[in-house]
Amino acid sequence: MSTSKWLVTALWRYVVTATVGAGALALALAATEGFADGVFSLGLRVVLLAVPLLTVGTMLATVPLAGRRYEPPSGGPMRIRGGWMVLLVLVPALPLLLIAPHLFLILLATQLVYATFVLPCGDSRDTADALRALADPEVPAERRVEIARRVGNLRTRPVVESLTSAAVDRDPEVAEAALESLYGIWRRDGVVGEDLVLRLPEQGREQVRALGIRVRSPW
Repeated sequence: MSTSKWLVTALWRYVVTATVGAGALALALAATEGFADGVFSLGLRVVLLAVPLLTVGTMLATVPLAGRRYEPPSGGPMRIRGGWMVLLVLVPALPLLLIAPHLFLILLATQLVYATFVLPCGDSRDTADALRALADPEVPAERRVEIARRVGNLRTRPVVESLTSAAVDRDPEVAEAALESLYGIWRRDGVVGEDLVLRLPEQGREQVRALGIRVRSPW
């Protein structure tokens, strides 16, 4: 999926999510204050104001995620790495937590639902599938070599772990491609955990030292 298409998909999905959340907000407001005409009008204004504001703020937080959409998360409920950033939109609304906590919780639930269930994650899921294929000896070596080289521009823990395991693969071409990708990642980072280096073959450890990459102790 192209970046523009991913952003458009993220936008319209959020508009639907925010509309449902703002509707719940208006209903909660009406239930609290009663269903008089004035309250209904206030609830309608809340919906018309909240949806655009939430959408603009969330999309500003989502744009940086476009560059991370191929990276599978390192754990937790987020669909892509850094998905928690959409929660930053609620920082200006924190005073609402003291005035009407139930309304703030509805806004928080809206953002959490978007980050954990709605945000497009097809690309990160494809990467996760590719990493599983990289570890599968039944997959042709040519395909695994291609995967090892292609994921070399990603730097999340799942990618590094998969490449480290592939670096000791029985197929020398797969192992070499995995090592090349690891060297590229660690050169960009300038540092590597000692636990990862110890899992490399002796040749790989020597190359890490030759490249001048700092080895960090896990303790």
